Amino acid sequence: MKVGDVMTEDIQAITVPGNRDDAIESFKKLEVSALPVLKKDTGELIGLVRLRDLFENPDENQLAMLVNRDIITVSPDQSLEDAARLMLLNKIRRLPVVKNGELNGIITVRDILARVILEKEVETPVSECMQRRVPSVWQNTPLNVALEILHLSGERALPVLDNNAELSGMIGDEDIIEVSEVKEEEKMGLLRGGSETDKWAWDSEDRIYITKRSLKPPEKTVKEVMTKELLTVTKRAPVNKCARLMEENNVNQILVTAGKRLEGMVSDEDLLKALTE
Repeated sequence: MKVGDVMTEDIQAITVPGNRDDAIESFKKLEVSALPVLKKDTGELIGLVRLRDLFENPDENQLAMLVNRDIITVSPDQSLEDAARLMLLNKIRRLPVVKNGELNGIITVRDILARVILEKEVETPVSECMQRRVPSVWQNTPLNVALEILHLSGERALPVLDNNAELSGMIGDEDIIEVSEVKEEEKMGLLRGGSETDKWAWDSEDRIYITKRSLKPPEKTVKEVMTKELLTVTKRAPVNKCARLMEENNVNQILVTAGKRLEGMVSDEDLLKALTE
């Protein structure tokens, strides 16, 4: 099976030159966490920009400066095994599919996982591939703090615990951007004119105003925004069952529980590794 057989051809992308406003509007409209970036005049792929890049670089307005240019690509003629190996080796979720310098499509972990599910029945229990050390947040954590924990942990979503340390929900980047507002801020700077030898200019100054737009999480707690309806499995569940649940419910991870107690988490990358070994 080739990459070109399962890749997504309907590509959503943004172009440079552009600014962070363009990216903000695209992320909110498309509800995605990363987008390919193309040169406007040639359509050439120059990199990817992530939702996380906008939060981590609030003072950068030029889209070209937010782009991750060191990207790994595949061709439509490469095998799914090649694509899966590259994703697992580099710990990435998506690969641009490029031929003759042009972007043909995107292939994701989910695309490969869906194909593998159709071809294999793997009864390996989740306990053999799940993550046992899972960062989590308290349900009364302020949203801006939760966003920082997400970024520091490198996770896309985190389980939420209540006052009894029991599972009460999940919070992710996309949940936060959905409720975040685009706020415009204006800062004033002073630019002194003249020179030390100009007696008429020593006290002159020019005021410059810098306007920027950024995504600001509201002053809410995680509990007010989190996803409360959760998919969970026990550690005895087979990995192919988890893969089907992810595919059917359009999620990237499932929590592993014992009653209301969190035991771990399994992601689509974990399943991809288990299903392709």
